[in-house]
Order: sequence, then structure tokens, then C-alpha cells
Amino acid sequence: MALNDATGAETAARPRRRGRVFLWLGVGAILIGAAVVFLRPAADGTTGDAAPEETPAPVVMQLLPSELYAVRTGTLSDTVQITGTLVPARSLSIPAEVSGRIDSVKFRVGDQVPEGAELATIDVETLRNRLEQSRATAEATRAQLVLAEAQLQRTTDLVRRGVSSTSALETEAANLSQIEANYTALQRQVETAEDDLSKARITAPFAGVISARSVDPGTYVTLGTELLGLVDMTALDLEGGVPAVHATRLKPGQRVDLVVDGLADHRFEGVIDRIAPVAVSGTRVLPVFARIENTDGLLKGGMFASGTLVLEESTDGIGIPADALREDDEGSYVLKITGDQAIRQPVGVVRSWNRGRVVEISSGLEPGDTIVALKMERLQSGATVSLVGR
Repeated sequence: MALNDATGAETAARPRRRGRVFLWLGVGAILIGAAVVFLRPAADGTTGDAAPEETPAPVVMQLLPSELYAVRTGTLSDTVQITGTLVPARSLSIPAEVSGRIDSVKFRVGDQVPEGAELATIDVETLRNRLEQSRATAEATRAQLVLAEAQLQRTTDLVRRGVSSTSALETEAANLSQIEANYTALQRQVETAEDDLSKARITAPFAGVISARSVDPGTYVTLGTELLGLVDMTALDLEGGVPAVHATRLKPGQRVDLVVDGLADHRFEGVIDRIAPVAVSGTRVLPVFARIENTDGLLKGGMFASGTLVLEESTDGIGIPADALREDDEGSYVLKITGDQAIRQPVGVVRSWNRGRVVEISSGLEPGDTIVALKMERLQSGATVSLVGR
């Protein structure tokens, strides 16, 4: 009886132990599920306990010094290209003014000569003989004139006293008039012979350089034969041309800045001296002549020169590259570099210069400001910049 009771009690305890085991197994399953959910990767690849996503770093645009412009004041100008050849401002071909044989030539090509210097002489023997003959004839005629005057005076006295007729007086008066006319003509011949004799001595009409020599001693020349060439090299003229479209803006006195072939290290300045009234036939080029001083003697006739003719200019203005200027609905502006930022800076525009390459600014910028000089579409206001290549 006692055995049966014990067996029954053990049988009744088994269901209770199984219930506790199932309870603990259920708790363990719940904890494992919670851990799986907590540790499972999120949709964006992070775990459940990862930190919030960070904001991306801003893009920095790098700028070279050549892409920037330092604002400054200076002279703004409108110019046009000019090219041409240099020629002496004064040149002269000296011809023979009398016929004869060359007696001497004092200078050679390239020699400097002062004003009034004797350049050459023509044999004057024939001219001197002609002068002496003219003088002798004139003197003889003068003696005849004195005699005729005395004869007329005597005839006049006789007519007053009634001793001679008036016809004799008229004859004497006519004779005197003829001799006076002859004497006047002979005096002019003497002056011409003296002038011819003086022309046998060729002198320099101005100081300069001998540019040509066509004769030597012993050469026989006639009236008009070219003897020497003389040029004044203290100043030269640039014989150039500019497009006729600029004709209304051209005027004497405008500055010309030049570079001459063979003298690249030197800069020359001239001024417009003359402007042709008509363009060259078949072209739209208007001839202009610029005077260039040659005090140092570097320039020679025939050199080729090129440069710019200043049509108009303004001093102490603020000019920026045309590509630096931008436009939007609010007006004109530039990108000004402030620290590491490109900031929109409104500006006032006066006009363009240098054939549209430079824009004059009236407000918004000060000397020393730095702006973006190129049209960089990707660079906008507020962008972060970094300067490289300094």
C-alpha cells in the first residue's frame, strides 16, 4: 500500500517538472529573438546601434593665379593696330643748277654734314669768264649812257636858245632811252652770271646725313643732274595705315606706341602728324603719318615698325577683364574672393575699352580687391575656393 502511494506521488510530480523546463525554454527563445532583431543589419547597411550619418564635406574649387585679377587703377585706352615703314622726316635730292665739270665732292654716303657746309663744286672757269664778259659789256654801255645823257643836255640847251631844232632833241632823247634799256638788260645778265657762279658751289641747306652720291670729281653734269642725297635723321615719319572705319576718331597729336624690327628691346613713342583724306584705292586702309623723334640715332630709314595708335584714353580708372563681368536678373556683378569664399559683388559699369577687352568699373570694387578673371560657369557665388600655384 505504501509502495503504491509513493509511485502515485512520483507520477504526479513529473508534469510539474516538464512545465518548468518548457517555461525556461520559452524565455530563452524570446531573448535569442530579441538579440537577432537588435543585431540584424539595417536597410542602409548599419547595425542597429550605429551612429547617425555625417554630412558630406563641401566641394573646394582650386584656382590658379592666372584665373584671378588684382583690382587696380590705371590708364584705360582704346587702340588700333598700325604698321608701316620709317622714312626720314626731311630728305632732299640735290641737283646741279648749272652745267660744268665736277671739281670736287667733299662727303661720302653716311657722313654727317652741318647746315651750310660745302658739299661739292663745279668747275667755274667758264662761268667766271661769262661773268667778266657781262660786266665789261655793261661797263661799256654805261659809258655810252653817260655820253648820251651829256649830249641830250647840250641839245636841250641849244633848243632853248633857238640854235637847234626840236627834232634833234627828240633824236637824242630816243637814243638815250635805248642805251638805258640796254644797260638795264646787261645789268641783269651780270646778276645772272653772278648767281650761276654762286650755284657752282653746292652747300647743305640743312644739317643731315649724306644718303646718296651720284658723281665723282671729273664728271660732267648738266642742269638738273642729281649730285647728292641729304636726309635729316633727327626725326622720322612712320608711313602706316589704319582701317578706314576709325577715320572719325583719328586726329593729329594722338600717341603711337611702336616696336621696330631689330630693336625689340626698345619702345618708341610718336604722335600723329598727318592723316590722308582718302583711303588707298581698292582697300579700306587710310594712310596716316606719325612723327617719331630719333635723338639717340637708333632708327634708320626703311625699318619696319608696328604698334598701337591710342584713339582715346582715361587716366586713374578701374578696369577689369571683360570675362570677369557677369550678368543676372539683379544686374552686373563679379565674383570677389573673400577669404576662401567666392562672393557675388555687384558693380557699376561705365563703358568698355581696348576693343571690348576691358570694362571700366565705377563702383563696387576698390584697388587691392581680388576677383575671378575668367568665365568659370561651375564657379558660383558662395563656393569655397583654394588658391594654388603661388
